Amino acid sequence: MLNDKSTKLLDYVQMLDNDLSVGGFSHVFDLQTRIAEGRIQSQEELEGFILHPLMKHLVRQDGTAIQAIYEAADQQDIRQIARIDRHILGRIVTNEDDEAACQRGRRLLKLAQALYPWLNLKALDEIAHEDRSPVCLATAHAYVNYQLGSSCDHAVYGYMQSAVCTCIQLASRSLNIPRLDAKTLAGKWTAEMERVWMSEKSCLPKNLFNIQENNSHIAS
Repeated sequence: MLNDKSTKLLDYVQMLDNDLSVGGFSHVFDLQTRIAEGRIQSQEELEGFILHPLMKHLVRQDGTAIQAIYEAADQQDIRQIARIDRHILGRIVTNEDDEAACQRGRRLLKLAQALYPWLNLKALDEIAHEDRSPVCLATAHAYVNYQLGSSCDHAVYGYMQSAVCTCIQLASRSLNIPRLDAKTLAGKWTAEMERVWMSEKSCLPKNLFNIQENNSHIAS
């Protein structure tokens, strides 16, 4: 399931630009802070962090946002995508600089366009150039995978997998978790998040993103 092209895109991007993954997910900042303050000192405490708050953010917030971007793209609603992007950034900038967060989204778009020159990313260009919203990493990931024809579920899986692996890789160095154990841990929690996403996605609240405006269609 995770060998979908959405995951391959994120894996390829991480090989080219390691900072994109680490800095692109605001969850890493929280994890680094907890480790530095001594609140996470063991694998058990790391798994507690993954269970909550990481799962809550990835499944119930970022996953819902990616799903909403897919629905807005189906409706060719640029302003809805911009509103979702601003909502995501509103959570990120409490831990990350706004410009730094958006730079990572732009880097992903450039790499995706280089990989797939035929991708139509005009909608995101319009959003950024008209200052509707800067386009963060999650928005870029969702829209690129929509254009690639990946399913929404696979886009969410790819995003969750990259975030989980990034967090565990970072923590394993600080907590001296053996490489094979870290790999097993990443697989365990990625699979658990997939399970939770599949069981909860139909009942997750979407009203945060509801908006209806005129003249908001995506250019073809």
